[in-house]
Amino acid sequence: MIELLVVVAIIAILAGLLLPSLAAAKSRARQSSCLSGLRQVGLGIQMYADDNRGLFPETTHGISDTNRSWLATVRPYLANTDAIRLCPADPRRNQRMTNGGASYVPNEFLAVDRVDPFGRVIESFRRIDQITSPAETISVFEIADSKDPGAFNDHTHSRNWTKGWDAVLDDIQPDRHRTGAASADHSSGSANYLYLCGHVVQVRAATVKSRIARGDNIAMPR
Repeated sequence: MIELLVVVAIIAILAGLLLPSLAAAKSRARQSSCLSGLRQVGLGIQMYADDNRGLFPETTHGISDTNRSWLATVRPYLANTDAIRLCPADPRRNQRMTNGGASYVPNEFLAVDRVDPFGRVIESFRRIDQITSPAETISVFEIADSKDPGAFNDHTHSRNWTKGWDAVLDDIQPDRHRTGAASADHSSGSANYLYLCGHVVQVRAATVKSRIARGDNIAMPR
């Protein structure tokens, strides 16, 4: 009986040691899959721009036609859009699949022109071939878990991110990749960020929060 209890105790100790490692490995695998998907999204966006006067794909901002959304217009350039548009670490990925949404959301600065009350364009970054530093300009983020999974949530509202961290959390999930539960301020863990030049970078949520606190809107084209 004593030997059996010793064996059970040893198994419990080993399980306690191994489970965190297995959880971390699973999280890394999901983040790697997400990174790969984002990289393919970047290629699709670049090919779309090459065929459309250098313009970044549109979103549903101000319109009710999802066929003009980036998910629809980039689809011909991607081999398997339905698989690529969903991150395996996104807890709402199945809902987004059903409702035509995506785990990724384009940067408002690049996808939506700023207009005055009369509809005249007063700020535009949609010509991606005119961005000064594409290697420093984020084009696509990982969407917030709180966002409705429908197709109309297809861009950030990043011009509002100067209002602080809560405004950022309304749009994106900076701690999408983590082990364990989210911290209260979502500053533990990390997320993947697609840059306009096509490379994808993993950034710690704490780093993003620190930049926002300093008044640095990470979405602003460079």
